[in-house]
Amino acid sequence: MDINQAFKFTYKLLLGECNVEMDEVKDWLLSYQVPLGHKTSSVSGKPVVVSSQSYPDDAKFISQDEIDWNNKFEPHETRDPKPGTQFEPLGINEIKDLDSIVEAIQNRVAYTGNKTFGRSEQIENSDNCVDSFCVKDSHNIHGSKYVAYSSYMRDGAEYTFGCAYSPSSKYAIHVIEGTLIRAFESYFSASVSDVYCSYYNFDCAHLMFSFNQKGKRYCIGNLELPRERYLQLKDKLVVEIREYIEKHKRFYPPFAIPGMPKAQVMPKFAFKQPEQDFNKIDAAFKDTCRVIFGKEIGGLKENQKFLTHGINSVESHPTSFGNTVWFSPSFTFFGSVPKDRTISCHESEHASNLKMELSEGEDISLESLAKKLAGIAFFPTNVTEGNSVNNIESHVTYCVANSYQVSDCAHSKNCAYCNMAVASENVFGCKRAVHSKFSIRLHGCTNMTACLEMEGCNNCANSMFCHNSENLDNCMFCFNTKSKRYAIGNVEVGREKYMEVKKVVMDELLKRLEARKGLGLDIYNLGSV
Repeated sequence: MDINQAFKFTYKLLLGECNVEMDEVKDWLLSYQVPLGHKTSSVSGKPVVVSSQSYPDDAKFISQDEIDWNNKFEPHETRDPKPGTQFEPLGINEIKDLDSIVEAIQNRVAYTGNKTFGRSEQIENSDNCVDSFCVKDSHNIHGSKYVAYSSYMRDGAEYTFGCAYSPSSKYAIHVIEGTLIRAFESYFSASVSDVYCSYYNFDCAHLMFSFNQKGKRYCIGNLELPRERYLQLKDKLVVEIREYIEKHKRFYPPFAIPGMPKAQVMPKFAFKQPEQDFNKIDAAFKDTCRVIFGKEIGGLKENQKFLTHGINSVESHPTSFGNTVWFSPSFTFFGSVPKDRTISCHESEHASNLKMELSEGEDISLESLAKKLAGIAFFPTNVTEGNSVNNIESHVTYCVANSYQVSDCAHSKNCAYCNMAVASENVFGCKRAVHSKFSIRLHGCTNMTACLEMEGCNNCANSMFCHNSENLDNCMFCFNTKSKRYAIGNVEVGREKYMEVKKVVMDELLKRLEARKGLGLDIYNLGSV
């Protein structure tokens, strides 16, 4: 089965029959995705796709399959080295200070796209795919198969099209944030199946146009119906959905239903805020700084500018019920949720009791649903679920302890200013850190310990300023390399020399940080000429 056949199979499973091609609805499927970047290989001129928009425009790019990991040494004066080249050590005049090191390694820097790892096959126009099969126009796909126009899918996701941040989901079309099976145009939900055009539901099955429900079955507009009645109405609505897609080559999300009136002012609904202790998170940051820098550099708020550079910000907004919600408007679809219908997860239980009215035998259509849902369609833009405690001004937390201004954090503790921290602890200023600890400013990294400013790396420790590298220990400024120890610019220099250079680098970084000027460089601008 190829990827288009897989799409048609999934579409038919959800909507009865498929009269569209996958690429005809490409723009719809790609909405709310973090887009791929499109570059050109400086070696071959072939197209290169990358999963970050942060690279400088003048940087050099190569494709993963163009790296020769076993090239022999070439003089470091070579101005146009082959990708994967191993180099002679930097000269004594090239490591006298941080600026000279950066200048010396810039001719060795090439960012890599089209990355695949592990046992991945049939990967097309995609980046950062690990142990995955049959993937098209997607990025950050781990352990999944039959995936197209999607991002950040993992843990056995299958037959997912236009999906994001939905681990273990199966047979899904345009599903964002959640774990779902047989789902269409659904958002921010977990442990649900057979769900259509719905938002923020948990442990449910057989829902259409429903919001804020938990443990419910056979609902339309939050109204529980007899199974036979539900299936009758579902069949009619599914035909209309299919006809709408065939005509418009897209469908609308549940928070943008055409013709829905503006929300009425709702009565204030007060709830008790859980106890919060910022000092626990601040202390964890100081512990992490002692591990990486050998000393504290101040607290979280003093270092906010440094830690939030390139991170989606978490902001406060008033809710429909007169309270405050913290969420990241620039993170996936959340900025598109209408402000007059925004609520917090604490208010969702109250909103779940709102139901549309439907008289016995009454028919409904997509058009008539808009007015019926006007009084019940309210959308939480944050969530705190599972065994979560002490999450302050955070957006999405599941089984998280001690977080501050994080979005999409799960099974983690002691995190601040992070997007997508998973199974990690003591991570700060990170954008997707998985199974990592005591690290600052990781970007799309897995299994990292005591690292600083790393991107696209795996299984590294005590390292900084490295890209697309694996199994590094005590390394800095390494690009597209593997299994090195005490290396600078891809060259192993021995422990004594490495520690000497590291002190020079750390002294300068600490000087900049203590002056509140940030690092002055990051893993992305290293490649700018």
